[in-house]
Amino acid sequence: MEAVIFDMDGVIVDTEPGFYIVANQFLERYGKSITKEYFEQFFGGASEYMWKTTTQMLGLDIPVEECLKGTHEIREQRIREEGYEPIEGTLDLIRELHSQGIPLAVASSSSKQEIERVMDYFEITHCFRALVSGKDCEHPKPAPDVFLKTARKLCIKPEQCLVIEDSNNGVTAAKSAGMSVIGFRNLEVANQELRPADHVVTSMKDITLELCRNF
Repeated sequence: MEAVIFDMDGVIVDTEPGFYIVANQFLERYGKSITKEYFEQFFGGASEYMWKTTTQMLGLDIPVEECLKGTHEIREQRIREEGYEPIEGTLDLIRELHSQGIPLAVASSSSKQEIERVMDYFEITHCFRALVSGKDCEHPKPAPDVFLKTARKLCIKPEQCLVIEDSNNGVTAAKSAGMSVIGFRNLEVANQELRPADHVVTSMKDITLELCRNF
């Protein structure tokens, strides 16, 4: 392992439950809703794909752009009221890896602006050498594009990168990029199998410097 790449949503910041709540708040305007089990299949993927699929499934004639705009407004209000909640153990891990001189990066399906805002909020921007958004790649997760782009920015070969992910889409993307993967299965959030991962934990506190160096 020469570098560690973190997913953001569900690994650094506890946003996955909020996304589900926001989606249903938006759908309430049209008398519709989705189940948590349905929503979980989109964890780690692109919002555009989720809304295209969901509006078709629900028979709603709503442009994807309107869905994105509406949910963005709802989510912004929630953030103003509640702020961001970190995943327990992750910030300490990031600071420890950084103190050891290990190159770190974020590879997320969120926008570059959102990634930067979260990093600034937790005061960890200085820990990362690259912040990469899947929205700036041709293909979103589960395609490997965002991870391959991150490796290029780090100037480190993909096979020398360790990824920490919490979703099936993210794990699949990282493995397709030829990287090692530690899967974080948050038992309080979703039933993500994470089977392709090289190692799976149920607490970010279980990911130590020693464990990372084993890859």
